[in-house]
Amino acid sequence: MAETQQNPDFIVVGAGPSGAALASRLAEYLPQKRVLLLEAGTGGGKEGDKKLALFDRYSAFRTPGLNYGYQSTPQVGLDGAVVDYSRGKGLGGTSLINFLLYNRGPRDDWTRLSNSLSLPSLSWPAISRTFSAIEAFAHPSFPPSDPRAQYIATAANDHGTSGPLHVGFQEEWEDFVEPLMRGASEFGWKVNGDLNSGDPIGVGLCPATARGGWRVGAQEAYLRGGRTNLEVRTGWGVGRVLVEGGRVVGVEGLEGEKIFANNEVILSAGALDSPKILLLSGIGPAAHLESFSIPVLKDLPGVGQNLQDHCHFPVSMTLKDSVRKPNNLKPGSDALAAARAQLAKDGTGPLTSVNGNYIMGFLKEEAVYASPEFAALDEPTRTHLLKPTVPTWEFSTGLPVLGPPRPGPPRQYLNSLAVLMNPQSRGSVTLQSADPAISALFNPNLLTHPYDRRVLITAAKRILAFHATPSIAATIETPYSAPVNAAGELSEDDDDILAFLKKGVKSTWHMSGTCKMGVEGDEGAVVDTEFKVKGVEGLRVVDLSVLPLLVNAHPVATAYALGEIAARVLESQYAV
Repeated sequence: MAETQQNPDFIVVGAGPSGAALASRLAEYLPQKRVLLLEAGTGGGKEGDKKLALFDRYSAFRTPGLNYGYQSTPQVGLDGAVVDYSRGKGLGGTSLINFLLYNRGPRDDWTRLSNSLSLPSLSWPAISRTFSAIEAFAHPSFPPSDPRAQYIATAANDHGTSGPLHVGFQEEWEDFVEPLMRGASEFGWKVNGDLNSGDPIGVGLCPATARGGWRVGAQEAYLRGGRTNLEVRTGWGVGRVLVEGGRVVGVEGLEGEKIFANNEVILSAGALDSPKILLLSGIGPAAHLESFSIPVLKDLPGVGQNLQDHCHFPVSMTLKDSVRKPNNLKPGSDALAAARAQLAKDGTGPLTSVNGNYIMGFLKEEAVYASPEFAALDEPTRTHLLKPTVPTWEFSTGLPVLGPPRPGPPRQYLNSLAVLMNPQSRGSVTLQSADPAISALFNPNLLTHPYDRRVLITAAKRILAFHATPSIAATIETPYSAPVNAAGELSEDDDDILAFLKKGVKSTWHMSGTCKMGVEGDEGAVVDTEFKVKGVEGLRVVDLSVLPLLVNAHPVATAYALGEIAARVLESQYAV
């Protein structure tokens, strides 16, 4: 293929956080180059698209047209249950439908990644600078006399204020936030005023990627600049990459249409679809490719392997009617329609506070460290898990119950979540067909590792104990969804809890690791430390699939950071 003026220089596949950041920064850093960003979805960025409110953070994934609606294979660790594997579809990718939680992650996680890959850009000081470059951080303006000030202590010089992504806390708080924070402190958990300081241990408030009551995703943060050398096409799904003479020269669409690139193709389709595109292109485990009669371009055993994910489960209690009255903002109600109109008109009203603040804690558990399941881990893993900033599990509370409502009058609930950190279970992404229009098979193998089960059993006990704290217990009427024994009574028995987990554990949609980055000699690595696919010219992968280990955090900030880092790598190689 000859280089032409008509072809873009770079093709970026996927407009999620990594792809949007990468494409935008490439166009900025290399103004002499033309960048084409391809997105399979059609929503999220066009005039007339529904703008999603912060209020909708827990239901955005149900918005028609914005979710691929993927599901896992039946999970052995969950007695054959199939779990929701939602992925965002449209400009912004999963930033269109996630819960808006912004976490930088633990300092010790980044140090481990940097050291294992000999990659200075992932060291804590370096990655902190990258996060700051992403952030337009809005610090709260509470006076010292305001009791809320004790729960947020973000330092202005620790966060960026001029980046493209709006991050911050809501000024209006729902009435349950302060009592629950006091309850956490009463229980013995320390208050952490900045979960993004590099030391997330403790309970605090998690900032949201939102502004003025509205969701801010990758499309608004990175794709509104109108750069003349950046073209964005929606409704353009990629089936495979095109290869000539051993070099990737372009992409083929789902209908067979082709686009060629003068320089490189970069996959940013996420941890589920980037490996699928590689496999359909003949890059992956040879035996797996041959089973679908796909010609092998490069035998890379690691493609689609090493799937890691954070899983979670809720423990919910029905509250006494006297504690908190249900709000009237029900789907289809006149009250909700009026509140939406008010928010759109002047940015005020109940939607600026309802679902606005998220109580989050990252916690360490001595009971887990003393367990035989912990002792059975290899020494490097045990050493890392004991590092001071590495949590055992993530706690959150004050969330709405996300499942279908039960019959009867509306009630209010205390809903707490436990999220597994440092998952030891590993899964895979594999093909079920050579047809690009058919999704891959996603098997995260949730709850198959004994350590993962031990952590979540311990977390369930801790949540039950938190709910028994006097100030919290006084508000509870009866269990709604919790581990119980045969008599229907709350139970802290391991077997009862495990039975509860097998019915209630879900994916947190933090899929990663399926095109993992590695150094020379790592036979499971798919890309090198410059994001280049091993043994294939002209092809890189830049998204959460390259992480060899999942950071103990909600990963959207990491996804943006990977796009920013990769753009600098490409700038260093192509700048005039």
